[in-house]
Amino acid sequence: MVRNRLTRNLGYKILALIIAVVLWMVTLNAEDPVITREFSNVTVTEVNADVITEAGKAYSFANGVNKVNVRISGRTSIVNNVTRDDIKATVDLSKLSDITGAVPVDVSCDRYPGVDVSTEGSSGILRIEIEDTMEKSLKVQVQTSGSAADGKYIGAGSATPNLITISGPKSVVGKVAGAVVRVAVNEGNSTDILTNSSVELVDSNGSEISNSSLKLSESDISVKIPIYNTKTVPVNLEITGSPPQGYSVISSDYEPKQVTIAGPDDALAKISSVVLKNYDISGSTGKVEKSLVVSDNLKGSLPDGVSIVDTTTAVALAVDIEKSGEETYSVPADQIKLTGSSSDLSYTVTGESTDTIPVIVNSTEKLLSQLTADNISGDIDVSGLKAGEYDLKVNVELAEGYTISGQPKAHVVIKAAGETE
Repeated sequence: MVRNRLTRNLGYKILALIIAVVLWMVTLNAEDPVITREFSNVTVTEVNADVITEAGKAYSFANGVNKVNVRISGRTSIVNNVTRDDIKATVDLSKLSDITGAVPVDVSCDRYPGVDVSTEGSSGILRIEIEDTMEKSLKVQVQTSGSAADGKYIGAGSATPNLITISGPKSVVGKVAGAVVRVAVNEGNSTDILTNSSVELVDSNGSEISNSSLKLSESDISVKIPIYNTKTVPVNLEITGSPPQGYSVISSDYEPKQVTIAGPDDALAKISSVVLKNYDISGSTGKVEKSLVVSDNLKGSLPDGVSIVDTTTAVALAVDIEKSGEETYSVPADQIKLTGSSSDLSYTVTGESTDTIPVIVNSTEKLLSQLTADNISGDIDVSGLKAGEYDLKVNVELAEGYTISGQPKAHVVIKAAGETE
């Protein structure tokens, strides 16, 4: 009886079961369909590398390629939760082909076993190069970015240790030109920075080199970045030399006349100015315009730890030189003052033969045309002289751009007060 009930309309029952399963699958696919996602440039790690290193050899990925493209597929509810960190890509170096140097990439997603994982195209096979090892010592350079608080300056950082050793494949080690640690300074930093930073290996162009195939004696470096106070001090620049005969310096100037320096407080306190090398204009016959980078033209050196805040700061020097002429001016003797005279004596000043004193002036033609004898004054020192006749030097003072040729002299007659001829 029971058997008859179970087998009655068996065909319809089987059909109904099939329809139910199909409807369940359709519903499931409609609500949670199978989808595919792709992850590009997934980093590949190596296992069983000791089969190469124990033989005294080094390995590296050919052309530096150690990444693969991965495709995953599965239910939407699962696939959408997968992240790049969930995907594992490895090469087993014990399976390396001795002939081609090729090794297959194994990919998996252990966290989500229901996901199908595979590599895309030819990226599933990587090539490994075997070669001799090489060792190199590198000085660790500290590079900073950012800016300190107002009025503060980021000093040169120091690394501990400041020297590391790298070893690995000769072709890779040979490309490494330097070891760098980078430290970002937060805006507003006003005190020294003590931190740890990882080493970055770079080539001669400053581009980073992957160190996955290299061994470093130290990878975590202790770094100190000093934060210094600043100080603004005068810049001193002296012009030396003279233009050739027939030319005169009309004017000279330079800007800026101040520069900002930074360093330890005790060192800053000892610096009152920054002195530049003298600039020699000997032989110049025209206008001299020169840009002098302060840090490159220091006369001597700054104390240890002290530096120019802006290493590009330059002094703009301008010296105006023009062709000169010579003119003789007859300066009235009464324009010449006496210094050191005595009230007990009388003084008469004349030229050698007239009541004027000849003064020979050199300057540009333009300046000479602007000068008259009335503009020229001078003085004679008669301190301690007694009654008598003297030929004395006249000290002439002229504005910038004029020079005296020779030594003007005056004839001075000194008599006792009240004495007549």
